[in-house]
Amino acid sequence: MNSFNLQKHRDMVVIALVVIMVTGANLWMRRGDPPLGFEEYEGYGFTLIVPRGQSVTDSPATFILNGYWEGGIQTVSGDGGTQIGVYWTDASKMIPAEYLVYLFGVAEDENPGMIHEPIDPATVAGHEVQRSFFEIPAGDSMAHGMVAAFTTEEGRMFAIYVVKLGGDRGSSEYLLTKVMTHFGTTPPTTPRRIESYWPTEDWRYVKPEVTGLDGYVLQGMVDDIMGSGFAVDSVLVVKDGYLVQEWYFNDYGNDVLHNVYSCTKSVVSTLVGIAIDRGEIEGVDAHLLDLFPDYAPENVDELKESMTLGDLLMMSAGFDARDSWLYEWERLDDLHEADDAVQYVLDLPMAFEPGSRFEYTNGVSHLLSCLITEKTGMSAAEYADEHLFGPLGITNYEWAADDAGRNWGYSSLYMRPRDMAKIGYLFLNEGEWDGEQLVSKSWVREATQHRIDANLRDGYGYQWWVDDDGYYLALGYRGQFVFVIPEHDIVAVFTGGTPETFDYTIQLPERFIIPATG
Repeated sequence: MNSFNLQKHRDMVVIALVVIMVTGANLWMRRGDPPLGFEEYEGYGFTLIVPRGQSVTDSPATFILNGYWEGGIQTVSGDGGTQIGVYWTDASKMIPAEYLVYLFGVAEDENPGMIHEPIDPATVAGHEVQRSFFEIPAGDSMAHGMVAAFTTEEGRMFAIYVVKLGGDRGSSEYLLTKVMTHFGTTPPTTPRRIESYWPTEDWRYVKPEVTGLDGYVLQGMVDDIMGSGFAVDSVLVVKDGYLVQEWYFNDYGNDVLHNVYSCTKSVVSTLVGIAIDRGEIEGVDAHLLDLFPDYAPENVDELKESMTLGDLLMMSAGFDARDSWLYEWERLDDLHEADDAVQYVLDLPMAFEPGSRFEYTNGVSHLLSCLITEKTGMSAAEYADEHLFGPLGITNYEWAADDAGRNWGYSSLYMRPRDMAKIGYLFLNEGEWDGEQLVSKSWVREATQHRIDANLRDGYGYQWWVDDDGYYLALGYRGQFVFVIPEHDIVAVFTGGTPETFDYTIQLPERFIIPATG
């Protein structure tokens, strides 16, 4: 909302000032042909007339539940003359007069000198509303407008506003009446009850309460993030297969790719599991040197000869790599600068007996990606397109590769948070997707077991971290997470932008999401 200046604060509209159940007033449909100079806009479950030629904008931060429960749109004109907008929310959160008080409070903070008349009840185009006339300084002139709030029988509350540069009270009332005369709603297209579906095309939304979650606790997490000062870029919560929360910050949106950093490892592990299921890789007991028969590694000893694929998957290979955060990535550049990344890792000297302890090593995760190429003749990305990403409906991603064209196995996969959630949801469903077993149940169970004691979480499986409180996760540098919480049928995704964000974000599920289950 440019003139009313609420677009940046649309996420705040969902905050309930007073929780009051209200009875929705009947909405009388008066849709007809748009009047001269206007055209019809339809979206988010309502129709609205807007000045012809003006565009309609919304925001990636719009929180839309149950199809279209909370959010806002506004028209944008080149001359800045007339603007029309709509904000909507759940009618159970407050009554119309309180909604206007809240909206005016935000608008006045953003527009010094703004004034408005007392909020009064009225009937406008057959709607019983609470309305108010307002004025906003606009350079040497004043913009005049009117806003009306009302509830509808399907449980939503709308605040429709009009504002015109150089207008007056009479013209504002006339324009608002015209707009509301041609305003109408349609029933939600997304069901309010849970139905079985697969989010291959996209996720569906429901309110948290539909799934038994406490929406106010989840909203508390968003408020905490917004006030934390940490660079959380997104948060998504999936419960019972439906998105119940989706927020983006710091100029990110639902179609923006994000570097998932070491969450890449969990994806690569899944591809290894698929290749084992298909008989293309021998199995976790296969010895590493047998898996790369065309290489003649240096520093071969009994320890290196005993190393298995399972040791790599568990981060217990035994290499003296020093390429993780524990060593401030001391030798990670050596991996990138090597003529052959596989040869480089295989040549590394041994530091301890394979399988005897956990040692986070980026190089071994890249070996896993290279192993897929070695055994299938396809890059990890090509293999994923055919056997994982394709069936999940993941088409928009980027994945950097080494000089030989082998996708980096430890990082550098860029995905949408919604697609990160699909990986978690696949595992929540034990490898099944829309009637097809993409990866075996046994692999999912083996990969997400506490197989070895770790550091950032209690344990580690096959490139998945395991918390002994009953959940497991993929995690990455700067605060990238895919939490899978089987006990509550929940997948939670976070992305972030700074190293400090990691320690803050990793606590959020136990602080808010699990408590929201009651």
